[in-house]
Amino acid sequence: MAIVTLIRHGESVWNGQRRIQGNQDPPLSPFGRRQADLLVAELPAHLARPPAAIYTSPLRRAAETAERIGKVLGVAVIPDPDLCEIRLGTWEGMTVPEIQATFPGSYERWLADPGRYPAPGGEALEDFSARTGRAQERALGTCPGADVLLVAHGGVIRSLLCRALGLDVRHLFRIKQDNTAVSQIEVDRNLSRVLFVNDTCHLRRGGAALAARDVLTDAGRSADTTV
Repeated sequence: MAIVTLIRHGESVWNGQRRIQGNQDPPLSPFGRRQADLLVAELPAHLARPPAAIYTSPLRRAAETAERIGKVLGVAVIPDPDLCEIRLGTWEGMTVPEIQATFPGSYERWLADPGRYPAPGGEALEDFSARTGRAQERALGTCPGADVLLVAHGGVIRSLLCRALGLDVRHLFRIKQDNTAVSQIEVDRNLSRVLFVNDTCHLRRGGAALAARDVLTDAGRSADTTV
């Protein structure tokens, strides 16, 4: 039996602007690095035993979060391109208000049913679900019986949770995933059990300013050079 710990990256510069990232590569913001530091301080409490390896999306916002975790845990960090976020075509680089103005109604339809209403020029949801599933299976196969830690993106983690719960991946936005959230799946042969989802208790140590929020639906953060 193995435990897969899923961690979403800290807030990126574009997260704070409500700018769609997909496979674009903005770095963590100063705010996101503070979130990652709080995560690293509390993460051992979630781990029954050290993970055999940490697998990460190679995109900077995830890779930097993973490197901070690996340094503290003393565990190797391995990039896996299949853990990259879903590709969102012409939306990448646009803010949510810009998308809503340029493609009226499309953003809301995508949130409701991303399989039926994909982003223009974006990756098919079924293809995305298949490659993220392969990434998890590869990690578990490389470390048979051992626990592993995956650092990735909101869409990736939602798709893996849908897979574990037996949900159609088009329902992925029904699962909340905040920056630096921790979720866990227990895998026993062919049976998966979700242990917990979207734990951000570590952010409480940072006070109200670092409280978790949903960047898909909440208003953008005002610029703050102190974080």
